[in-house]
Amino acid sequence: MLFKNANAITGRGIVKTDVLVKDGKIARIEKGLFCENTVDLGGNYLAPGFVDIHGHGGYGYDYMDNTAEAFENILRFQSDNGITSAVASTVTAPIEIIEKTIETARLAMKKKGDRARLLGVHLEGPYLSVKNRGAHAEAYLRVPENDDHGYILDNADVVKNVTVSPELAGAAELTEKLVGKGITVSLGHDDAILPEILPVVKAGATNLTHIYCAMSGVVMKDNKRYVGLREYGLIDDNLTAEVIADNHHMTPELVKMVYKCKGAERTCLVSDCLRAGGMKRDGRLYSLGKEGDENPQKFKVADGVAVLEDGSRYAGSIQPISQMLKNIVFDAGIPLAEAIKTVSSTPAKIVKADDKIGSIEVGKLADFCVLDKDLNVLNTVIEGKIIKKKEIKQ
Repeated sequence: MLFKNANAITGRGIVKTDVLVKDGKIARIEKGLFCENTVDLGGNYLAPGFVDIHGHGGYGYDYMDNTAEAFENILRFQSDNGITSAVASTVTAPIEIIEKTIETARLAMKKKGDRARLLGVHLEGPYLSVKNRGAHAEAYLRVPENDDHGYILDNADVVKNVTVSPELAGAAELTEKLVGKGITVSLGHDDAILPEILPVVKAGATNLTHIYCAMSGVVMKDNKRYVGLREYGLIDDNLTAEVIADNHHMTPELVKMVYKCKGAERTCLVSDCLRAGGMKRDGRLYSLGKEGDENPQKFKVADGVAVLEDGSRYAGSIQPISQMLKNIVFDAGIPLAEAIKTVSSTPAKIVKADDKIGSIEVGKLADFCVLDKDLNVLNTVIEGKIIKKKEIKQ
């Protein structure tokens, strides 16, 4: 298949070119190519397929519902919004439920279909602080040194990322074990000060779970001022930073500041989208995590964002990555070619999948998102197959 007359968004910028696909991979990138099976993009943008490494649900489902139906519908919600690869995020829950999510994900990873590819699982919890647990249930929080972590280490083929609060006892030791298995460790949902953060970074943590959201900041302790994770995260070039760019969790000004400090290569947009994503805003209550849980954390949608039932704090986002891309380009003023990196190559690199996805390069999988001039998603293409198609205005 040939994608002709594209404004391809590559690592070198925006290039007017044709892109030839063979056997699901990018074969050639140059002008003047010919193929009998041709899609004329008419000058629309051809971006790398979006990669969402932190999302919980959509279309009324949560990954922790732990059914094939839930996974298929969430991944279809993702691909309907330009995402070609996704990581399934959990919330803090009993270990047996987390284990069930891992097993359900393993099956979904093996299955191909007309929806986003599942790369694996991100465990957001249970190793989080009580103070900055956000919408996570306090009853299920755990301390690393009290566990043997077998349920994670034995499933390193599925678990791609684990969020850890660095001040918890045993956090550095857990980080070293996870990194040794090839699992990314992200820091967040914490109440840490710098002396507690540094050992965990030294042990191999490389990412920040949604910077500025449920994250420690500057404090006075024992008559001494300490920076927290959000300040240290901005200045350590070894750390990438997730950003929930929904204009609620992170205002355009905050997004612009993170981008100035980290650059596109270290800034990663994440949807953190809950099961309310893609649903009508009907004022109903939704469950965070597994539907039918005996003691579910409830949330509602108010003014375009998910909040806890009592309205006391944000519960997560309801926006897909495609909308967040618009937000950072049109509201935060980040150049399009740079903004695309934050939804493609950077997230792919964080979960160690950038050898196959995340950019338009010869030899990589032919995963694309076709965008019009207003950055609306026209086509989603996975391994050269168009799975979402709209009429392209030329």
